[in-house]
Amino acid sequence: MPSNLLNASKRPRYNGIDRLTNKVPSLYQQSIKILFKHVICVGQRNKRISKLQNLPVTVLIMVLEEMSSYPSLRRSLHRELSDPKLFMRVFMHLGADRSVLEKCLRKASFLGKPVLPDMANSWCKMMNADKTAKNSSQLMNNISAATKLGTYLQEVGWWNHSKKVLDIALLLISQVTETQLYSSLNIECMCKLLRAEGILRVTENADETCDALLKLAECIEDDGVLAQIFLEVASYHEKAERLTESQTWTTKALELLVETSSIETVVEILLLKGRILYRNRRYEDGNLVIGQAIHRARSTFGFHDRRYANALFTYGACLMMTASNYSTAISVLLEPLDIFSKLYGNVTPQVAVIHFYLAYGLYYRDIGLFDVASAYDSIQRAILLAEQIMPERRQFIDLCGEVRAAILTELNECLGEESGNRAGLEDFQILTVAEIKQKCTRRCLE
Repeated sequence: MPSNLLNASKRPRYNGIDRLTNKVPSLYQQSIKILFKHVICVGQRNKRISKLQNLPVTVLIMVLEEMSSYPSLRRSLHRELSDPKLFMRVFMHLGADRSVLEKCLRKASFLGKPVLPDMANSWCKMMNADKTAKNSSQLMNNISAATKLGTYLQEVGWWNHSKKVLDIALLLISQVTETQLYSSLNIECMCKLLRAEGILRVTENADETCDALLKLAECIEDDGVLAQIFLEVASYHEKAERLTESQTWTTKALELLVETSSIETVVEILLLKGRILYRNRRYEDGNLVIGQAIHRARSTFGFHDRRYANALFTYGACLMMTASNYSTAISVLLEPLDIFSKLYGNVTPQVAVIHFYLAYGLYYRDIGLFDVASAYDSIQRAILLAEQIMPERRQFIDLCGEVRAAILTELNECLGEESGNRAGLEDFQILTVAEIKQKCTRRCLE
């Protein structure tokens, strides 16, 4: 570490946030800035910073945030965040407010490669090699960490990695003597696991998880927990195209809702009900229910939250079911695309999925060459991104390929027509201004 860190307090520097809040940077903040200027100058950005592991977690978070402000350190930032031990220290310390961590993850992804898949794979290897004793305090810490990490990976769209982490969480939970805590963690993990398995279309595994979850529900009296279980069961049946079963379980979940129910659960149940209403062609009722979900998500979580973005995405996807609403659907989907990009960057599953829907809407709206060309651009982005970051989602990638083929055929036809329309124009001779004036004057006289 450079010696001039000792004199850091004599060299006050202010960033944009400091100026807005009129706060003088702390000694830590000033030292961190000087440290990374030194790292850049001496060319150490391609090496691991070994001492980060030993820093107090509050200082570590400040260091990572400062790193994220230097484009030249993004590769180093990506490397540090991919370390599961370092990542989990930060992740668990920050709790529910992960804005700083997500800023760092987003900046690191500007390399064109997301952090979370690499980190999650390394975490799974680390946990599989772990030999923590049964019923120990460390085992309980590992269970808590696994449950929270699996849930978070799911929230930000990394479904395959979420399933891997939650599988390990359930394995760890099975090593705990049955207690009320065991039951609560087990139900939470199984709910999240069922959601991941439903998205990934691993039906055989999901059926087993669903049956086990409903068996646990027989002993539960808490309406809030039951509503969450019924929601996940209904959502899974919807993804498995079992609409009758999905409608039955959605109704059961709705019946358990009260004004004091968790807003997030209320929003998700309303969105599911709205999708079912749309599938049954009850569009007006569907709009009403989804509108209520969007209002609650926006007023509770704000305009820049993933839950609000998810609600808007559901609305846009439902609008795609009616040919008269393609233009509205496209406008709606642009907002969650912007929110997800600002939260997590452009190299995320949500971005790929939304580009697929945009391509679909632009293709079927088809009001001209511009729409078809834009549709082709969006479907290309969806395919390239999906193949890069979620190759396990073969069904989604294949569906993108089918839409791409249809769009490409339409695009070639449009370009052929456009070329024919231009043929006559290309035969014209380029005239001087004087010749144009002369011809215009002559025609006026005629």
